Amino acid sequence: MREISKLVLVLSLICGISAAALTIVRVSLEERIDMQNDFYVRGPALEQLFQKPANDVLKNKIAFAIDDITYPIFYMTDGDMITGLAIEAPGRGGYAGDIIIMMGIDTEAEKIIGLEIIQHSETPGVGSKVEKVSFRKQWCNLGISESFELRTHGGIIDAISGATYSSNAVVDGTNRVKSIINDHLDEIESLIQANLD
Repeated sequence: MREISKLVLVLSLICGISAAALTIVRVSLEERIDMQNDFYVRGPALEQLFQKPANDVLKNKIAFAIDDITYPIFYMTDGDMITGLAIEAPGRGGYAGDIIIMMGIDTEAEKIIGLEIIQHSETPGVGSKVEKVSFRKQWCNLGISESFELRTHGGIIDAISGATYSSNAVVDGTNRVKSIINDHLDEIESLIQANLD
């Protein structure tokens, strides 16, 4: 019995020390992990949206929190004028979970530049078709004040055949970005101006 108690104590100490060490490593590398995620995951999407090298856009980043969700927002400027935003948001209700989108917005024209898929776990060959240009180009040049719904619900977006859940999730993400713009644009612009100063 005494041997078992020693063994349990030793194993508990090893587990505790390992957990503490892993936590310390994770915290110390968090900023670097975020930078890598920006460069390799968000960077290609930003290049597509703004037609500029990722490094030119990645440095223009703010984090905007609403209801315990932090939204990464990238911006383009011309002097002191904010000319474009790229907002990342989760689209809820995908077949295999959330679909993370990034929507580019021309703030002067109040139009959507484009929509990119950042992350998803949808079924290959079915729900994964949300990545196809033919689906995503439906958002190009739409006004940010449009009503974003699938055509089957009276909207303007054509769903992917056999992938209604995935299509709905992208529309949900779009409406989430629209809500951020409509309700918080002044706050976002203030944060960006503070970042520029």
